[in-house]
Amino acid sequence: MINNLTKLAAIALLTLLFAACSNAPSDDTVEQLVVAQYEQANSIMDDAMVQAGDDEMAKAVSGMMAGMMPTLESVDNVSCDTTEGDNTYLCTADVTQTIGGNSRTDSGAFKVSDVNGEWVLTP
Repeated sequence: MINNLTKLAAIALLTLLFAACSNAPSDDTVEQLVVAQYEQANSIMDDAMVQAGDDEMAKAVSGMMAGMMPTLESVDNVSCDTTEGDNTYLCTADVTQTIGGNSRTDSGAFKVSDVNGEWVLTP
């Protein structure tokens, strides 16, 4: 009986130690990185529309492109595994986005790296 309790305590302790050693980015961190990418793309599109100015053709093209830009709905089921070295992780997530009024969910994979204490998406 005591032997079994000792084994259970050792397993519980090792589990906690391994969990504490994991430096993978949190689900929230990965979600924030994906959101930031969508925001950056939208900002670029907004800047292009401003640059169009009064040119009717440029406005029409910019408007058409804006309608094709995806809108992020959600990032779910984030999972990260170590891939290249201690500070880079291969993460997967289900990304739901709307394009032209149609919503769809796709599984995506991307690398997340710790660069000087800050998580970034890397190519």
